[in-house]
Amino acid sequence: MRCRRASTPAAAAAAAAAVAAWPLTPLVLALAVFSAIPHVTLSRGQENRWPPLEVNSQLKTKNLTCDNVPYPFGLRGKSAPGFRVTCGKNNSAMLRIGHQKFRIDQVSSQDGFVVIFAGPIYRLCYDRNGRPAVGSTGIGPTNLTDTPFFFSKRNTLVATGYYSSFNATFISSLRDQSGSATGHCKTKCCGNSDGSCPGTACCEAVDMPMDIAQELTFKFNKTSANEAGTCSAAFILDQEEQIFKVSGDRKPMHLDQEERIFKVRGDSKPMPLEDALVPLGERRMVLDWVIERATCEQARNNSFKTHYYCNNVSSCKDTLSGTGYLCRCKPGYDQFFGNPYEAGGCQDIDECRFPNSNNCSQLNFCHNTPGGYTCSCPNNMTGDGYMTGTGCNYSLLPSGLDVCVNPRKNPCVYPKYCKDAQGVTSCACPGGMNGDGQTKGSGCKKHFPLYIALGVGLALTATLATALLCYYWTMKKRKVARNRAELFRKNGGLLLQQRFSMMTSQGEDSTAKIFSAEELKNATDNYSESRILGRGGSGMVYKGILPNNTMVAIKKSILFDESQVEQFVNEITILSQIDHPNVVKLLGCCLETKVPLLVYEFIPNGTLFQHIHNRSSLRWEDCLRIAEETAEALDYLHSTSSTPIIHRDIKSSNILLDENLMAKISDFGASRSVPFDQTHVTTLIQGTIGYLDPEYFQSSKLTEKSDVYSFGVVLAELLTRQKPISASRPEESCNLAMYIVNLFNERRLLQEIEPHILAEAGEEQIHAVAQLSVRCLNLKGEERPVMREVASVLHGLRESFDEEQIIRRSNESIQITNGQDSVHSEARPIPSLQSSGETTTEYSLPAEILPSSYLAR
Repeated sequence: MRCRRASTPAAAAAAAAAVAAWPLTPLVLALAVFSAIPHVTLSRGQENRWPPLEVNSQLKTKNLTCDNVPYPFGLRGKSAPGFRVTCGKNNSAMLRIGHQKFRIDQVSSQDGFVVIFAGPIYRLCYDRNGRPAVGSTGIGPTNLTDTPFFFSKRNTLVATGYYSSFNATFISSLRDQSGSATGHCKTKCCGNSDGSCPGTACCEAVDMPMDIAQELTFKFNKTSANEAGTCSAAFILDQEEQIFKVSGDRKPMHLDQEERIFKVRGDSKPMPLEDALVPLGERRMVLDWVIERATCEQARNNSFKTHYYCNNVSSCKDTLSGTGYLCRCKPGYDQFFGNPYEAGGCQDIDECRFPNSNNCSQLNFCHNTPGGYTCSCPNNMTGDGYMTGTGCNYSLLPSGLDVCVNPRKNPCVYPKYCKDAQGVTSCACPGGMNGDGQTKGSGCKKHFPLYIALGVGLALTATLATALLCYYWTMKKRKVARNRAELFRKNGGLLLQQRFSMMTSQGEDSTAKIFSAEELKNATDNYSESRILGRGGSGMVYKGILPNNTMVAIKKSILFDESQVEQFVNEITILSQIDHPNVVKLLGCCLETKVPLLVYEFIPNGTLFQHIHNRSSLRWEDCLRIAEETAEALDYLHSTSSTPIIHRDIKSSNILLDENLMAKISDFGASRSVPFDQTHVTTLIQGTIGYLDPEYFQSSKLTEKSDVYSFGVVLAELLTRQKPISASRPEESCNLAMYIVNLFNERRLLQEIEPHILAEAGEEQIHAVAQLSVRCLNLKGEERPVMREVASVLHGLRESFDEEQIIRRSNESIQITNGQDSVHSEARPIPSLQSSGETTTEYSLPAEILPSSYLAR
């Protein structure tokens, strides 16, 4: 019997002491139950004094956890009666037996055993006077009555001590046996030992039939008179375990009688004898188990209210004791890792995968079945296919001169292709067919030449591919059509159609139409980069060519608020009714895309911004006319159209010029309509930095005076030819609105006007336009002029400039004719730019209108 060492240094020291040779007077050693709390507590220094002991375990299985322990073991509600486990430290599986819990190391569902960790089942120590100490204890199970467990014959009963006589009495678990039996052994001392058991300080009860023991009692007798201060213990442990074993260097152990200590040869630090005789720690104990307390037949018949636990592919076997049964997966199912107690726990073995697992003579004709397999033979062979049967053999044709001419004996599918030559009969197949020609063989089967088969295959493949492609494109077109119809509905297409129909029935003019997505996709060459006219914060503008060769501008916005569909439809309806020569005409829209597209008339000559800042080719006469046309268009939007519209984003880049430099206001993406009974609307801030009305920026109240302010900035651009926001100007004048007001108030305006503009326009014209711009840029919206007044002033300035030009040309003609140096004439006076009650031309525009970070940009 080999016994495993304890897992602590104290146990190692105890083991070494127990096997040392130490002749003493006889002592009476009694077996003691091992306590879960170590009896001898060593400091860390003491633990390191002794050489380590090895574990000799051949049960190489991983520890189970309470989550994966196999059935019939399991947590509450998931186990069979008597097999409940609980969760211990580190999620280990703990088995309760009586009032004690034991950590589970291994479970075998097929062989019906469980390996647990347990300490000594009995422990007894003597005091210094040689009397048994009070309170013998143990942590191993000694009574398995009324449990499904039995001590396994894989266990052995071992005692450790110093000159002790050990007797164990057990009660049998067999139904046909009654009474009890005993097992006994004696420990000996002293001298050298290699740590084996039986041996020094250790004995084994070899006559103990552990496999029928269910309840154990123990007794120790003294065999010497000098056991004072020593201990004895009894263990039930797996035969593969060892109580004592020295470290790998195999140093001999010695139990010294005189010094009463345990020593390892070459180690100068001995340990007390009483510690060595009871090794600390737990050792593996094997328990057999059975299901129920009934036989297989009783369980199947539900006798005594029992339950039958074997699954449908496992077999049941009664135990030798007759007190229960076990289940095992049937042959053909995995009997090593399967679980015969769970539904689907027995996994089928595919015998056909492994040649040594089946009995088929033709490996390719092995057929796996649940729990087994079958064998067969190829078509041209006969037999049962099993190596232990008739196997597989090639068919033998009957021979003889009369075989081919006898219809009953002719073995060929086509009798006329039967040939008998020299006693050997053979069969053939007609042309275009393959096979051995035999009725019991592969017969004759039609075949096509390879090129015909390939041709037919390719033709079928091409036909199928064409059909699939047509189906794919048809379904894709339908899906696109459905998506476009859904987007048309979501974007208010049905509502817009109703509005257009209502306008037509009421005799109102509307030239706008609803375009399809396909039309605009073709018009823009699938929105090609080469068709982009411009990019802005609200979207992109593409140049498009309709089928009738009409050029249009298509605006593709970035965002669209689906919650504002009705308002969007209303504004489209209003914009489609606008008919003014200085407003870009809305030709229609497309509602079949995620973001609706707007279609405008195409204006070919660029924007006012480009002409002011890139080309500098505008004459003063053109500047006045463009300004007047823009003002008249805004006045039309504010007061003349069916519903007042505030543009909200007037700037030089939104004023387009046609081939005759006629101004046209564009980009109504930020515009809002205002009901007749309201003076303003409250909206989120929207516009362009540099043109944005500071009053609107602070209050969010949008009025027509917001457009007046933005137009004032455009007038300042026409005068100074400078951009609305420029980092080249001083920081306090980055904003052009502030800059023009400061120049006007400080009377420095003429110094900043380009010489050719000043020469062409004259000081009075420059001063008049600057004064109008400053009035439009008033911080208080109520003090700004309305667009009708602005248009009137600009009209007067144009007439005055035209008359002045006529007089200039007339004077120049007279000077050339008469040789005079000059002719003085008076031009028409410039119209007053002040509103009624105005007494000053001083205006101010504080720098706080916009943050400096915006100005710097």
